[in-house]
Amino acid sequence: MKIRVALAGLGGVASRIHLPACRAISQIEVVGAADPDAAVRTEVSRKFAIENTFSDVDSLLAETKPQVLIVGTPPATHFDICARALRAGVHVFCEKPFMSDIAQADQIIALAAEKKLGLRVNTQYRYMSFFADAKRRIAAGEFGPAYSIQFWQHMYHPPSKESNWRSKLDRYIIYEFGTHAIDLAGFYFEDLPVAVQAHAPRFPEFPSDVFVHILLRFPHDRIASFSFNRVSHAPEKYLETRIDCRDASLRLSLGGVARFKIEYSRQAGRPVARFGFVKGGQSVVEKNGVPATLLSAPQPEFDRATAAHLREFLSEIGEHSPSLDAAMRARDVLRTVFAAYESAQSGETVWLRR
Repeated sequence: MKIRVALAGLGGVASRIHLPACRAISQIEVVGAADPDAAVRTEVSRKFAIENTFSDVDSLLAETKPQVLIVGTPPATHFDICARALRAGVHVFCEKPFMSDIAQADQIIALAAEKKLGLRVNTQYRYMSFFADAKRRIAAGEFGPAYSIQFWQHMYHPPSKESNWRSKLDRYIIYEFGTHAIDLAGFYFEDLPVAVQAHAPRFPEFPSDVFVHILLRFPHDRIASFSFNRVSHAPEKYLETRIDCRDASLRLSLGGVARFKIEYSRQAGRPVARFGFVKGGQSVVEKNGVPATLLSAPQPEFDRATAAHLREFLSEIGEHSPSLDAAMRARDVLRTVFAAYESAQSGETVWLRR
């Protein structure tokens, strides 16, 4: 039996991620979509063969009677749309950033609990093949316990480069992108941070955060550091991750990897050139000074990872009272994001729990 799914928002995230993810799941039937822009509705409905499109969410919910609503609108609208869906008896799969503040997150989670409906936020990186494989190997004890994680991003992409709602954000990098990396840190450590210290120096020409450095403390003396630079003129790195374990280090690259090296081969008795290129990402283990590739993703996996996340969500909503653990985790990630801004403003460490 097909599960009736509708979409609120037909912008870039719907075309690149949500609709391809729905297409990949045979049990999903896309019954309709809503977007206030008539031209966008026409274009996307033609491309993905969506018969029923609407200018507003209320009409979408009333006319198509979906079981699940995927919310891909700007985050300032998430609270209202999620609340409308939940009150209509519809499960919600919401794009990140989750909500505008913690009070909204708490209210939406409480409403989902009251209605006994499912609620998830699409921090989908943990479902990408190389991130998930690294977690499986660490959990199996292959490299010993993880004690330190580093995340970094550098590119020249300030808000002025954006053409949508991101261009108007007062809180930019940590709120819009940092949620993914913070979620990954909790994924690998299987815990929540206890404290956050952040620095976000401001540049006169950029009103929002375009360069940040964050340090999260986790229980058992573990740490995660984040360095995000959106005004860097160095070669672009979308997201690099290094996980230091007791017996080895892991290097995970998201956003494409190109490597060229020449090394001497004893077997061949001569130098050998090695070249590698993958568009999606790659994981490498470094042990005793020797790197070895663990897993490569030839193509970007944003839609594939979202499909994996959706499948997990769909299996969960069949229960009488779906678990809201994932929604609570998204709420705690959001709490960490706002604590980072608080720390950057005050110059002090913000304790999340002692």
